[in-house]
Amino acid sequence: VIVMVPVGTIIILVFRNVIGFRTFGTFLPTLVAASMRHTGLLWGMIGFLGLIIVVALIRKAAARLELLHSPQLAALLTAVIGLMLLLAWYAAEHDLPRLARVTLFPFAITAITAERFAIVWDEEGASSAWKTLLRTAIVVAFCYATMNSLSLQILMLAFPELLLLVMAIDIWLGRWVGLRMTEWIRFRGLLAAGRTP
Repeated sequence: VIVMVPVGTIIILVFRNVIGFRTFGTFLPTLVAASMRHTGLLWGMIGFLGLIIVVALIRKAAARLELLHSPQLAALLTAVIGLMLLLAWYAAEHDLPRLARVTLFPFAITAITAERFAIVWDEEGASSAWKTLLRTAIVVAFCYATMNSLSLQILMLAFPELLLLVMAIDIWLGRWVGLRMTEWIRFRGLLAAGRTP
């Protein structure tokens, strides 16, 4: 799992720097994908999205209390853990062992992501919040598929020096100055007009 995390970060960098996807958290998709190793993609995605949405709704409801930032995060963290326990209990009662492993998710990051989801909802509207959550879920799925590739795992374990190649790719993507794919799509009319005499 540890060796595959840097490989997962390449996926995130491609989606963020080359494609232009906005996600919640810089490395959140990789951490969630690593946690989904125990739950599987389906139950992991259900648990992850369910937790984010419910905790974000709790945060929006609690906004009336006008709490300071740290106590608010502490309350959200408690809500995440409570919901994880409820999910684990439900999974045990209905014989869903993979869903029960949602408790292995990074709960602090889940709480912070739920808060960011609620903040984007408040500041940019529900549409922007849901689009960012959907993009985050897509990147998580790609990270999961890449990090759980048995061939890649064997390759990375057999040749750990490949981490140097991973770092070189990170540096190359970090120096990306071209248009992102989403920008090509967004400005295609202007770009086409600029090419015509």
